[in-house]
Amino acid sequence: MQAIQLKNIHFTYPDQYQEILSGITLDICDGQKIALIGKNGCGKSTLLKIIMRELQPTSGSISYPVSIPEIGYLPQDLMFRSNITLRDYLLQVDINSYNIIKEINALSRINNLQEKDGLRLAELWQDYDQSNVIFWEQNVDVIIREMALNELSNQSCNTLSAGETTRVQLASLLLQNPDILILDEPTNHLDLKELIWLENWLNAYSKAILYVSHDRVFIDHTASKIIELEKGKVLIRTGNYQSFTKDKQELQEHQLKQFTQRTKLIGKLQKAAQKRHNWAKSFQKETRPEGGGFKYKSIFNAARTMNQQAKHIEERIIMLQNRFPIEKPIKDKTRKIMFSPTTGQQKELLSLKDIDFAYAEKQVLHNLYFDIWGGEKIWLAGANGKGKTTLMKIITGELKPAKGTVSYANFLRFGVYNQDLNTLPGNLTILEYLKQFSASKIEIRNFMGCLGLTGDIAYQKMEVLSWGEKAKVQLTALLCGEYNLLLLDEPTNHLDIKTREMLEKALNQYQGAAIFVSHDRAFIQNLATRKFELK
Repeated sequence: MQAIQLKNIHFTYPDQYQEILSGITLDICDGQKIALIGKNGCGKSTLLKIIMRELQPTSGSISYPVSIPEIGYLPQDLMFRSNITLRDYLLQVDINSYNIIKEINALSRINNLQEKDGLRLAELWQDYDQSNVIFWEQNVDVIIREMALNELSNQSCNTLSAGETTRVQLASLLLQNPDILILDEPTNHLDLKELIWLENWLNAYSKAILYVSHDRVFIDHTASKIIELEKGKVLIRTGNYQSFTKDKQELQEHQLKQFTQRTKLIGKLQKAAQKRHNWAKSFQKETRPEGGGFKYKSIFNAARTMNQQAKHIEERIIMLQNRFPIEKPIKDKTRKIMFSPTTGQQKELLSLKDIDFAYAEKQVLHNLYFDIWGGEKIWLAGANGKGKTTLMKIITGELKPAKGTVSYANFLRFGVYNQDLNTLPGNLTILEYLKQFSASKIEIRNFMGCLGLTGDIAYQKMEVLSWGEKAKVQLTALLCGEYNLLLLDEPTNHLDIKTREMLEKALNQYQGAAIFVSHDRAFIQNLATRKFELK
């Protein structure tokens, strides 16, 4: 059943002159798993806000064949700050039921109830029965089991990992029972186990799901339809990511062939029309070349006939261009990024021996031995909470091990990519921040341009940037420096597919070494030379 239909949607922000959405037409139907892809800043968030009725389109229409559907939305990078337990957080979805449960529990803990409190407790139990609160509690407990959250049900929400937070938010949305789920980059911060769990959950879900993701393998395993947003227009294909990329390439080749043939045909027609115009212009009406002979009137006028033929050819050109237009296929400019050449290839860069580390009484690393040599690309694997980020911080010296030694090569220079983008200074503009890493403004702007950070964005403050733009700024900082070891903690989070592929190529050509944490399976497969797993 069709749930939402968008027809010829256009949108322009009031402070801009260029359309961000141009003639979008698409349907969202029950049971579909739709992946929305596209470059950072291409308008995906704008389109989601229009679908959720947070923005009104400049023109076009949104229709609902049956009724206006309920939409559940999962934003990216939503973290808890409350110390409420996980179960209580989910019970709060029905706030009336939660308040009854909360007050019953509070009064039940009092040993010697006063008469008025006893009467109040009796009223609450009556409300509990009449409002079927027991069924609400059972429903919450079923969802907790289905989402594999049993062991966390009594844990404070502000202590949950990013992956656990995503599962809790999904559980909350399911309790709301929306007609459509909209998920904005749900795979960010999930480890491999959680990624596979989310894939299975999405595939088993019966209602419509529209999600934004740049994880190629995840899209391949879950999507039944792909929507790519590019230059304000959409390309829609049924199938997964592999079939989409194949179809898109074949379509571009076909369009380019048609465009080339049409261009040649119009060129020939224009030459033919011009040739006739030129002949008619030079035609002599007089019978003698010296121009003094007898002039006569003729029924047949060759110049007029030639001009008429030229006009018919020009009308055919206009008809081809207007009635049967063929646009030149959109093809991205081939952009390339490259890390600076390094020293110390084929030499040991650092060595960790017998490392122990603990947070309070929680042991994170024990008897750890680790080394890396020039040119290696090591995938630092392990579930969330197993110490990957801790190990990175020990290597950089930010944390000191309780036991063991860390040895560095005397020529070692390392660059760090931090997955917490909130650490970037929000009060600085992009250029002000990047000048710390390169004195050359030209070099900075070149790297920014390759990553799609163009125009006046260089003078915007970091605090107003999107997550994708912040990720690219941090990546630009690494490109500006000269390092022989890169420490990359989730570098693909928030990056679009094109940028991920550019980063893969740059790291493969990079002569130095890299230690990276990632759960992007395509990125890992294309880059890693060795796996080091923390358990």
